[in-house]
Amino acid sequence: MTEKKNALIVYASPGGSTRHVARTIEDRLKELGGAVSVLDLGRGADAGAVHDLLSAAAGDTLLFIGSPVYVGRAVPPVMSFLESLPENSGVAAFPFVTWGGVSSGIALWEMGKTIKEKGYHLAGAAKVLAVHTMMWQEDEPLGEGHPDPDDDDMIRNLAAAVYAKAVGEGDIPLDALDYQPEPLKQEMLKSSLKQAEEKLPNRKVDEDLCTECGICADVCPTDAIAFTPYPEFGPACIFCFNCVRECPEEAIKADMSPVGPRLKARSEQLDERPFTKGFL
Repeated sequence: MTEKKNALIVYASPGGSTRHVARTIEDRLKELGGAVSVLDLGRGADAGAVHDLLSAAAGDTLLFIGSPVYVGRAVPPVMSFLESLPENSGVAAFPFVTWGGVSSGIALWEMGKTIKEKGYHLAGAAKVLAVHTMMWQEDEPLGEGHPDPDDDDMIRNLAAAVYAKAVGEGDIPLDALDYQPEPLKQEMLKSSLKQAEEKLPNRKVDEDLCTECGICADVCPTDAIAFTPYPEFGPACIFCFNCVRECPEEAIKADMSPVGPRLKARSEQLDERPFTKGFL
């Protein structure tokens, strides 16, 4: 009989796909009898309590950490959380990412590397295809319909397998997550959201339409929007475009029409397979 374990699930999910995977993991672990705590890093969530738990954690504790892939990398809130982890060799960690069909990039490798550097066991990992969040206006967005039931089944099976492992049993090597061709890896190591900003659509606030309702700030995953009195975007912005997508008055505007064709062309160029994969 598998010993009951404590699990911490930490994630950032501007578009909802990573949250979906996190909840799939949560449901499966609860079915197995685990005690599960969940932290959404959006909206400036305080990770201090999780850090305290990890500092005192023993071999009955699992850490699942999830991120969407932006510009080939994990989003800053997730990397900041990982970089601030207390060192602990008695915890098994499982990074997972969702990606929109262009490239899963080096996000898993980058997360796994930090996890290992902090002294945690790398018990497994997963990449999961998801609908591309910048293509909501497209008739056929990349990743449409994902995560799907097959993706969910894979995640449920992986969560159960990791739950059944003893700490340090069958850890995966970091090299397993280093699956991108070397030229692409080097390109992505040099990439950043700040650089990508130059190629992204500009956002403009139509002050005649804006009612200062605050919904854009409510859906911002990094608390990057302030009202002065109209919305302004601060340096914590990760360019998820939730503010554009969710504004009820369509007062925050951005021309997304060039985005879809550019992303589809990049997807065809990279042709990453498989779309969804577990590492165990």
